[in-house]
Amino acid sequence: MVIKTDSTAATGWPVFWHKGKQPPWWARLLEGLYCVVIAVKRLAYRLGWAKTTHLPVPVILVGNRVVGGTGKTPLLLALVPILQAQGWRVGIVSRGYGRSDIKIRAVDADSTSELVGDEPLLLWQALQVPVWVGGNRVAAAQALLGNQTVDVIVSDDGWQHWALGRDYVIEVVDASKAYGNCHCLPAGPLREAQNALPLPDLTLYNGREFSLTPVAWQNVFSQQRIALSELSGEVVAMAGIGHPQRFFDTLEHLGLQLKGKQAWADHQSLTLAMIQAFDEGKMPLVMTMKDAVRCQGFAQPHWWALVVETDLDASLLHPMLERITQLMSEKESNG
Repeated sequence: MVIKTDSTAATGWPVFWHKGKQPPWWARLLEGLYCVVIAVKRLAYRLGWAKTTHLPVPVILVGNRVVGGTGKTPLLLALVPILQAQGWRVGIVSRGYGRSDIKIRAVDADSTSELVGDEPLLLWQALQVPVWVGGNRVAAAQALLGNQTVDVIVSDDGWQHWALGRDYVIEVVDASKAYGNCHCLPAGPLREAQNALPLPDLTLYNGREFSLTPVAWQNVFSQQRIALSELSGEVVAMAGIGHPQRFFDTLEHLGLQLKGKQAWADHQSLTLAMIQAFDEGKMPLVMTMKDAVRCQGFAQPHWWALVVETDLDASLLHPMLERITQLMSEKESNG
């Protein structure tokens, strides 16, 4: 049974990235070089040396200033229905981290996580809205618009993909880790300085402005759902997300006894052999829904994924809805 308890595996961050920690000298040196590169890149877009493409429909960016998981995907799962409640047709574009294919493509019923990425596949399966993936988000968004009729596009991450114009930016922060030691890569978790302009239109903290509530278990093999209370006692757990320890803590809060736990890297490609190396099949193996989409092709009957719902105060999004409504009116007026 493999049990990983080191800080990097549990939180997705090196030890010195955390709040109150000081990075080593070599990391601070490289941080300076990194910041220069980012500043030059930003300046190029501001001065028009690099092109920003604005689409004929509003674009909402949901991303994170820090690397690693923050709860962005669960927030997207709550955000899209709120947009649809306005009567808007919604599409999603994503890079599709961890995918082996480089083509721009739509996510559909034949897609696998290897082809489109785990998060896009999870979003498509849960929301049933058009989802297109591609390293070039402009091209992916244009392909989406060329094949689907949508009123608004949500960009899944792309915090530093300035080539795609964004009309409203939502930053997602993990309240338990926040901005860590407030240093930029590789000295800390920040992709850019905390006060870098332009600031996001809205910042939502996972664990403060929104939270995740477990609601059921879903069998990875059969897709059958059962109540939380129907799974109890000893389990083996795995998580290949940005903050695995958050998932393990949730399981213990549900009263489960973790007899073994495996923390994978975020977006880690999985195989049956990798899982069987620590899963002996003697007790249920539990995982996140994001892990489950990577295991669909070889799922076993004793594997279960935790289904969660996002508790979000929708009133926080009223300024965004007003802004998007205004933009739609302006774009229609401009023809």
